[in-house]
Amino acid sequence: MKNHEETAQWLEEQMQRAEKVLQRLGAVPQDINQRNREVLGQRVTYLLGSTYCRVDSAEFDGKPYILLSAIEEAKFAGIGLMEDIEAVPADAPDKTIERKFRAALEQPTA
Repeated sequence: MKNHEETAQWLEEQMQRAEKVLQRLGAVPQDINQRNREVLGQRVTYLLGSTYCRVDSAEFDGKPYILLSAIEEAKFAGIGLMEDIEAVPADAPDKTIERKFRAALEQPTA
């Protein structure tokens, strides 16, 4: 039997939690990259200041992580092309996710 870290539903909940952290930082969802979102399953792109960003997931050493990807060029964000800039364990508390996202996005602390 799989533990909670291995279920798709649990991981989706963790990524939604990370997106809420982005929104608390002031990121605004953007209506771009619809084609790749549908075809490739990419998540919503957010705009924070002049930086486009989104969350995704990956597995490292058998453990799920939330990835933060970002780019400043709108033309690349519009096709879903971003660089991975931070990885946080999927079970990390919100405060840890926020601290790591702030640092990666060069946002001042609250």
